[in-house]
Amino acid sequence: MTDIDAESRARAKVLVVGMDGLRHDRLTRSPATSPVLHRLMATGAHGTSMLPYGRAGDGPSAGPAYTDSGPGWSSVLTGVWPDRHGVTGNDFLGADYARYPDFLSRAATSRPGLRTAAVVSWPELVHRGTLGPAIGRRAVHDGESDGYGPADRLVAHTAARWLTGDDPDVVFVYFGATDEAGHATGPFSTAYDRALLAQDAHLGRLLEAIDARRAHERWTVLVTTDHGHLDTGGHGGDTRAEREVFVILAEPGMSGGTRLGTPRLIDIAPTVLDRLGIPVDPAWGLQGRALPSPTPPTSEWS
Repeated sequence: MTDIDAESRARAKVLVVGMDGLRHDRLTRSPATSPVLHRLMATGAHGTSMLPYGRAGDGPSAGPAYTDSGPGWSSVLTGVWPDRHGVTGNDFLGADYARYPDFLSRAATSRPGLRTAAVVSWPELVHRGTLGPAIGRRAVHDGESDGYGPADRLVAHTAARWLTGDDPDVVFVYFGATDEAGHATGPFSTAYDRALLAQDAHLGRLLEAIDARRAHERWTVLVTTDHGHLDTGGHGGDTRAEREVFVILAEPGMSGGTRLGTPRLIDIAPTVLDRLGIPVDPAWGLQGRALPSPTPPTSEWS
């Protein structure tokens, strides 16, 4: 566990934002379409890694790549690879969320009274149990039926309202428009740029809500994606464009522009628990590790 004293743990809060199908090279090469994300990277830390081919990162012999959203977000939320959480496709067959629940459910179970919340535009994350019923507040705005652009706007509105009017301790927010645009016209299209710019603005709205909160709170912000896209659009294979993922980490006291090395999707869950001061029980079988935190903690964003 990182060296955060008891007082800081009591004030610790976490926001995790997922942006589906966001290619890292499009993010880094398009500052005009993602100014908020670029500012977050410049003031915080970020890095990339490659999704393993199949089982727990044991090399090319592990089988086909699981570069679909079901296994990707399951890995983000549970802290384990598909060999444990069981999800290898968007059918969610074989899911074992009873043994490997999402990090919000673990937090709520480990510390009763902790305020947990999740809002998403991909309904499957709630309907399939990836985000479990132990979470205090769950909201779905249906991108499948209403389109991900409009649904993402409602997701941002809901999350901003919670952050402004309520007092959540850990929040997960999912945006899906970049993936929808990637499938429709590819990641180099104008539609993809528009989707990224909209999601970037949504993130900015959430960060403004955090900045307006009480000064004694210590917020950790994590942003990640589940997979990439082929140049022509689509995913599910094992190319670098599909397998490369990123993690952005921002919190008080960080040196700007820090490299995280090779942060993995399975590192998100243990990082959240670490920042909340919840010890990871070895019996949980988590495969990820908590990402490093700056010390000592401070009360201002760097």
